[in-house]
Amino acid sequence: MTQAIGTSRARGASKLMGIAMVTAALVAWAGAGGASPADSASFDGAGPDTGFTIEAPSEPPGERWTLARAVAAALEGSVDSRAAHARTVQAQGGSLSAWSGILPSLDGNLNYTRTKRNSVFPDASGQPVAFLQDTHVRSAGLEARTNLLSVSSWSEKHRQNLLVRTARESEAEARNGVVYNVKQQYFALVKAERLAQVSRESERLARDEERRAEALYEVGTVARGDVLKARARRAQTQLDRIRAVNQVEIQRSKLKQVIGLRPDTPLAIEAVLDENVVLPDSATAVSTALRSRPELSRAAAAESAARAGLFGARAKRLPEVTGTASVDRGRTKDVEGEDELSFTSTDWFGGARLTLPVFNGFALEGNMKSAKGAVLAAEAERRQREVDVAVEVQQAWLSVREAVERINVAKEGLASAEEDYNFSKGRYELGAGTFLDLLNSEVTLAQSRQSYVEALADAHVAEAALERAVGERRY
Repeated sequence: MTQAIGTSRARGASKLMGIAMVTAALVAWAGAGGASPADSASFDGAGPDTGFTIEAPSEPPGERWTLARAVAAALEGSVDSRAAHARTVQAQGGSLSAWSGILPSLDGNLNYTRTKRNSVFPDASGQPVAFLQDTHVRSAGLEARTNLLSVSSWSEKHRQNLLVRTARESEAEARNGVVYNVKQQYFALVKAERLAQVSRESERLARDEERRAEALYEVGTVARGDVLKARARRAQTQLDRIRAVNQVEIQRSKLKQVIGLRPDTPLAIEAVLDENVVLPDSATAVSTALRSRPELSRAAAAESAARAGLFGARAKRLPEVTGTASVDRGRTKDVEGEDELSFTSTDWFGGARLTLPVFNGFALEGNMKSAKGAVLAAEAERRQREVDVAVEVQQAWLSVREAVERINVAKEGLASAEEDYNFSKGRYELGAGTFLDLLNSEVTLAQSRQSYVEALADAHVAEAALERAVGERRY
């Protein structure tokens, strides 16, 4: 009995000695290079040397692109903004052409006529006598025509001016849409790069945990199931890191497409996210959008243009007065045999014409009905746009509010995770906690950072969506 007790005590002492040796080795390893993420100089995925090398993807060469530079490049090279500007130029051309029904037209002409006539006349004795007549006529004229009274022409000019305004508002809406697409994709790339940093940090922590589990398993302090779980977790974090790094390149390619760059063009951005997200008043945002949104201004201008078209169609029933005035000055040289006659003349002409449509096969009635239908359609579209914009602004405002709240919650969670890490680190240094508890707190810290990055990126995208929905700022 005494011998058995001695043998049991010897085995226990041997096991305790093994645990002490493993603990001392872990303490020495931690003191040499086991710095935590909180002790790192910056949050970039770099960690202690664990024997494994996790290389960060190389940054594309060249100058870094800021958000302002990306927006400027997209506005200059975007197909949507160029097409919208082309439609504005076309509308301006139509407005310029509408002056033709109001301003007088002036035509000039130069004429030259030469006539030769050979005649044979009998003289007094009855003998034939040849007679040659050569006439030269040179003249220059100027003719002016104008509508003295044409209500429909003035109405058409007003309608064309409103169409120019419509095109300009459409161009502003298109440019705002391009800016939103750039901001959305820019922050998507920033988010992908920051999440790639978090994934590399998670993989580093998983490899540390796997290495510690294998060391503890060798001395018999943990079961093999813990080692297998550590390996599975390391493999999963490795897959997450591969997907995250590949997602960075996918988002980078999409940003190049939005900006209008060639696929082989280097593109590096400033992966900076701040908490400066402003949440305006909801009612103020809606009222501002209803007042300054380019889409609503375009709908209102289109409705006014349709009403001007209806007035112009009705004005076709009114009489129109047109006036013409012309002057011709000519010089005639007439050579008859040996005689030559030359003279000049000036002809003046002026007139006015009153036109009153009586019946033209129901063309006027048909045009008025078509114009009336266009007014009803434009009015319905304007009202629906007002409802759509109000709902869009409200939804965008709610998204910004949710994003701001997520930032606060994520920030609080990150502070708790850092405090938990510091607490676990202190317990480990005092010998009251295990190293696995310290690593778990580091994993929680990395996950909190991931949530914080996602909240910041989503907040900036939501802010850009609200800016576009309000439409107060134009690019």
